[in-house]
Amino acid sequence: MLFLVCTVMLFSPTMGQLVPGMYCGERNCYDVLEVDGHATRSEIAKAYRKMAREFHPDYLKSRGASENEIEEGVKQFHLIATAYETLKETHTRDEYDYYLAHPEEYYYNYYRYYKQKMPNVDVRVVLGGTITAISIFQYISWMTSYNTAINYMAQNSKYRNAAKEEAKSRGLWLEKSEQRKQMRYKTREAIKEDEDKLIKKIIEEKMDIRGGYQKPAYTDVLWVQIVLLPYYLFKFFWFHIRWFMDYTIQKKEFTDDDKVYLICRNMKIRPLQWELYSDKNKHEFMDKQLWIKSNAVTYMAEKAEEAKIKMAEDPKMKRYRRWMNKGGPGRMTFEEG
Repeated sequence: MLFLVCTVMLFSPTMGQLVPGMYCGERNCYDVLEVDGHATRSEIAKAYRKMAREFHPDYLKSRGASENEIEEGVKQFHLIATAYETLKETHTRDEYDYYLAHPEEYYYNYYRYYKQKMPNVDVRVVLGGTITAISIFQYISWMTSYNTAINYMAQNSKYRNAAKEEAKSRGLWLEKSEQRKQMRYKTREAIKEDEDKLIKKIIEEKMDIRGGYQKPAYTDVLWVQIVLLPYYLFKFFWFHIRWFMDYTIQKKEFTDDDKVYLICRNMKIRPLQWELYSDKNKHEFMDKQLWIKSNAVTYMAEKAEEAKIKMAEDPKMKRYRRWMNKGGPGRMTFEEG
């Protein structure tokens, strides 16, 4: 949802400007017909007939206009017709006057303009269809990425052998003697396909694939996210209200879950990253009480210093620094090769 809002805002015109593609574009429809904002309906019709006759293609051809002049005249003719269609009826003129008075209300004006252009189309249906299409695309894209990861692991000898051993331990892997029996009514390709399916199934069960290649869930698609938005908002506000009541007002001790939350926030760790840490690391974080901000800052500074010392003592880094001190990749030398 955030991505959609940012995309719309990114490609929206600057607030306060007339919008290309709406009404007369960046020109004022009254100026196009050379009338003022108080012109009557008959005055608008009279101005339209006069200007339409002047820029009509047949009239321009009768005057011997060049192809370029006729082409420009056609553009002007369409603009005049658009201005007249906008101002001739009271309801469309009222909408246009509101648009001129409030150009900063871009989204509202955009909605009214296209609703009037497509009176038989329910905007809610269009919006629902768009969200549905995005949701389907999301799920298919994520499923494709997940299958790509599974196929890669099934072809990688390390994961394939591990899955094969797991299948043997479960008694699911056919020995060569059994395979020969099956070859009486199955081709070698069919047996190989069954083995691949078994390996992929075990990999799916055993592997914990996360990040961009993790198995998609229906709750992650846009439609479900929109439906569950009230629930997420309730959880968000309830979490902060509970936190304020428990730890600010009542001064309770932090629960283990809340300690983990504070550790992740202090050390800028995502919940997904926390799950990937070993139990040893998690116990270390808890023992050092990193849910306390000052302890987390000290711990991160110590780790940064250790990494710096380790890098300084690394033989590879020493060689790299010597190489860079001598000029690195851009050094010029006249030594004979």
